[in-house]
Order: sequence, then C-alpha cells, then structure tokens
Amino acid sequence: MDRLDALRLFCQIVDTGSLVKAAKVLGLSPTKVTQNLAKLEKIYNTRLLERTTRRIAVTEAGMVLYERAKHLLEQAASLEAAVCDATEKPKGSLRVTLPLGVATTFIYPRIGEFTARYPEISLDLQVSDQIVDLVAGNFDIGLRAGLLADANVIALPLLRYRRITCASPAYLRQHGTPAFLEDLKHHTCLIYRHDTSPVSWRYWHNNTYQTININGNYASNESFALIAMARSGLGIIRQPDWLLASDLREGKLIEILDQFNEPLTPEAPGIYAIIQHRRYRPAKVDAFMEFVRNVIGEWKGLTMDA
Repeated sequence: MDRLDALRLFCQIVDTGSLVKAAKVLGLSPTKVTQNLAKLEKIYNTRLLERTTRRIAVTEAGMVLYERAKHLLEQAASLEAAVCDATEKPKGSLRVTLPLGVATTFIYPRIGEFTARYPEISLDLQVSDQIVDLVAGNFDIGLRAGLLADANVIALPLLRYRRITCASPAYLRQHGTPAFLEDLKHHTCLIYRHDTSPVSWRYWHNNTYQTININGNYASNESFALIAMARSGLGIIRQPDWLLASDLREGKLIEILDQFNEPLTPEAPGIYAIIQHRRYRPAKVDAFMEFVRNVIGEWKGLTMDA
C-alpha cells in the first residue's frame, strides 16, 4: 500500500470510527487494515489512534494528520479529475457507491446500455446501504436515497418519492386493515434499522408531520429482506414507492393508510447523485450522471429539477 492509499485508509478509519468498518468500505481484511495502520504509525513515529475493545480515539497527532490528509486527498482527486478532463471522450476507471435498492431497481436492469455506449470506461460498482466518504473511499460518484443531510458534497437531485405503507392480502385478512395511525401500535410492523434504537414512522396528518412509534418481531437493515417478509404475511412494511411498485401492481402487497402519506414536496425524500467538490469534472462522471438521470427519470413519480 503506497503512502496515499495509507492516508486514505487512515481517514476512513477516523470517518467510520472503526477499523472493521473501514476494512469493509475499502474491501480489505481487518488484519490488513491493522498492519497498514501500524506501518503508518511507524512512518510518522507516533501513535495516531488509541484503541480499546469498544472504541477508538484519535490522538492529537492523529487529528493533525487526518486534517492534512483529507486536504491532500482532495487535491489528488482534483488533479486526477483535471487530467481526465483533458479529453472529451469518457474513459478510465469509474468508481461508484450506491445502495442496494437503487442498484437493483434502476441500475442493474439497464447497466448493459451504459457499458455498450462507453466501452472505455472501467466501471466499479460498490453496493452498500452505508453512507461513505467519497474522498476517503476514492469514489467518483455516489447515489443516495432518503433525506440528504451532508452539506459537504454536490447533490444533484434525480427523483422525489413517497414512503408508503403496505401489507400482504393474507396479513390483512388475518389481522384486519388499520384505519388510523394509532392502529399501527396494535399491529406487527417490519422494522428497517441499523441498530437497536427505537423506530418511528413519519406521516402527514392535519397538515403537519406526525410520528408513530412502531414495534414488531422482525427487523432488518436491508429493504428487500423486509419486502420478502411482508409478502409472506409477517407484518406491515413502510418503504419507498419505487421499491414496492412491482409488488403493488402484482397484488402481492396492498397499500394502506394512503390518506396519511407525506406530501410530495421539496422536503420529501429523494434519490440523489453525489459528487465531490471539484473544479474539474471528468467526462466519465458526466456520462454516468446522464445515464442515471435518464434511467431514474423514467420513474413515474415527480422528477426533480437540478
């Protein structure tokens, strides 16, 4: 691992707060991450992280290195982009991070069109629902779904969508159909979460947002697992409309509580393309941007203006 990759690794450890998570994001083994961190500490002859069995803490020297390394990585990325931008023909390696739902619903079915049109682009799709740092992960572009909170990136909006509530016909026959939001407290809800924190669903009621705490025996950090559970009649699900569209068309799931759906406004969740703040944007990034904008723009929801 060269010096720049080692600095990228260190920044990823600090950003994720975990050696294991950093290893997963960068596609390395935890052992390799530990070894390269040790090499970096040997190079600078100082302790960069204090580690316990539960957490890591960045030392003062480590924080100085982190801040300088982030700036250096941004400069390196900008230099690469400037060189790539010297030609108008999209080519070279294109590294993309995107969530599984977006990949499966929009990108996978049409990816052959992109590769056929741009055979000189070497495409690297890294699929994960975890939000990663584009610079630290050496990504050219990211696709994200939900409410955007990161102000340190350029976000190009692609689609606005609703979260809708559904259940299988079998579940509704057996347990009844909720008519009011409070009824959800008496039903089994299928929970999307990454940790053990309480989960609530947000609805629109009496011209304001209302959150309902939900409970259930089944949870996952992966939407398709929850959809499979819902098809099997295990409970009620709340997911983006574009993820549930085919199940609704085929009658495998039935929408409920639609009168409480969030309004489709600029504050609603969206799908975004995320790129780094760069003076130069490579042609390969523009090519992929055009591709995803066209593919996702065909969804029959409300397309957003960039």
